[in-house]
Formats: sequence, structure tokens, C-alpha cells
Amino acid sequence: ADWVFIPEVPPDDNWREHLCSKVQRNRERGQRVSIIMVAEGALDRQNNPITCDIVKDLMVDRLHLDTRVTVLGHVQRGGRPSAFDRILGIRMGAEAVLALMDAERNPDLP
Repeated sequence: ADWVFIPEVPPDDNWREHLCSKVQRNRERGQRVSIIMVAEGALDRQNNPITCDIVKDLMVDRLHLDTRVTVLGHVQRGGRPSAFDRILGIRMGAEAVLALMDAERNPDLP
């Protein structure tokens, strides 16, 4: 993640400016995607809540970026796997086996 908000470590008072400048610098370096994590219960030093919507609005209003919010719990509870999910799992397993076989032949591979 490029930035993480957690309740245990409140960000500096000017976190909005720091976050925007970091995301902007990353974009100038060619990074097209930024991941900003907001834990439940995240607060600033004045005990104001920091929510996904606040961060999203900040990215849209100040940096004019297309911003999406994903709630991880919803991703984890995705329901039954589709045919695509099953095929992807098979392909990933096959690639893992091939990587292991390559590693046996060439022990210098990471």
C-alpha cells in the first residue's frame, strides 16, 4: 500500500497535504495506481474519523483522480466461484508447478 490509516497511529495534522503530494509524486514517476488503506476506526490527532469516503473525496477534489473504494470484507465473501475463478486457479497452480520444476533445474533462480 502507498498509504495506510490505522487507529493505533494517527497521521500528522496535515495528512491531507502529505497524502496528496505523495500520490502526485508517484504519478509523476509513472505509478498509475495508488493503494490507500483505511482501517475501521482510523482517526486523526484531533479524534476526527478518517473514512474511505473522506480519502476518496480528497483524491477526486484535489487531484482529479478516478478513485474507487473497495471494502475488503465484501471481496473476501465473494460467494460461489465462477468458471473463470476455477480456471484461473488451475492456471496459477500449473504455473507454480512449472516454476518449481525450473527451480530444480536451475538452483540460482529466486
